[in-house]
Amino acid sequence: MNTATARASTGAVEHYREVFDAQFTQTDAMAGLRRAAFEHFAARGFPTQRDEPWKYTNLRRLLSRRFQPAQGAALNTQQPLWLQGGNRIVLANGQYSSALSSPTVQPPGLTMLTLAKWIANDSTDAAAYLATTLTDDTSALEALNLAFCQDGVVIHLADDVVLDEPVYIVHQWGNTQTPAMSHPRVMVRAGRNSRCTIIEQYLGPQDSEYFTNAVTSFDLHAGADVRHLRLQMESTSAFHLGQVQVKLARDARYDGHDIALGASIGRTGLTALLEESGAHIELHGLFLPVGSQHLDAHTRFEHRAAHTTSGQDYRGIAGGKGRGVYNGKVVVHQDAQKIDSRQSSRNLLLSPGAEIDTRPELEIYANDVKCSHGATTGQLDATALFYLRSRGMSEEDARAALVRAFAETIVLSIDHAELRSLLERQIDSRITL
Repeated sequence: MNTATARASTGAVEHYREVFDAQFTQTDAMAGLRRAAFEHFAARGFPTQRDEPWKYTNLRRLLSRRFQPAQGAALNTQQPLWLQGGNRIVLANGQYSSALSSPTVQPPGLTMLTLAKWIANDSTDAAAYLATTLTDDTSALEALNLAFCQDGVVIHLADDVVLDEPVYIVHQWGNTQTPAMSHPRVMVRAGRNSRCTIIEQYLGPQDSEYFTNAVTSFDLHAGADVRHLRLQMESTSAFHLGQVQVKLARDARYDGHDIALGASIGRTGLTALLEESGAHIELHGLFLPVGSQHLDAHTRFEHRAAHTTSGQDYRGIAGGKGRGVYNGKVVVHQDAQKIDSRQSSRNLLLSPGAEIDTRPELEIYANDVKCSHGATTGQLDATALFYLRSRGMSEEDARAALVRAFAETIVLSIDHAELRSLLERQIDSRITL
């Protein structure tokens, strides 16, 4: 770490300490946990490029800002059509918005409440549970989230419950007078043989500068089946750092989509622990940095039991001076035999100034496994481009058609028709940029 980066990191930690001391003066059951979490963060500091998982991502732009805790915001109550049904919680500037959320009546077997309400009603119970998430292995950013988190979503799905409609969690920013930050935390527990779809969307007005530091955790019990769609569509002047944690018991299944389109600097880290036989995780990812955006996807799958399976399919598209990163690691623990794991990273560069770093990794300590990984990076096929132009398409339309086709594998794997349409429109707008 060079001197300038070290100085910026130290200054940022000091700023957050001042903000923390000024904001949290309570003496409830959460106070000690928040303080312990902050000291955990302060001891480690913000990650730098000397930390191997952050080799390709520099946070200097984030460290130079001085964010303050966000205040609640009055947002437009008109929701997109695809958000009209189902069970919905909206966090406006990180805080629960009753006006934008669905009615409190919930289907049988689903318990959904805000983190702030849980803490207010039973801070001792909330603190005891959250304390289990603070260990020696907790990252600095997860600890920062735990220190500052004031609101979020807690979801409990009872055994054998199947939800026909998705649960929507919308993290929506309004305009802020000063650079603001929020640290939302989402916790999902899926009971035995339950099934549900969770759709998370992060968005904010363009040109607004703010910082989202989010943590989402899934605890999937035996036979649970959860689909999770995560759409990061923040302002291109914002900063988004997200962590997803998945723990899978016997025969549990997690099917995830990690879509990153917004933020000046955006990073999503997903850690999965396949702890018992039959557990399976499938992850589809798409990131599309344009202009000067930097979008990073970092995954770590740990096969801790025999007969577990996993798959990753990531696609990156970079234009302008955009930079993308995919770093996926699969760890097969000792005696975790009969593992089947595959990784695929395909990337497309649309301009000479664009860059994508891809790094699939395998770390194997068992001898009876089937693991594969592959990565490609290239430009649009000149022959295909010539063919489309010879059929009367303009160069702009031909390039757009080829980019859409490249992203289509990920888009079509989304079951939700309205979300597919939304994503296609977003891709088209970025191709134009």
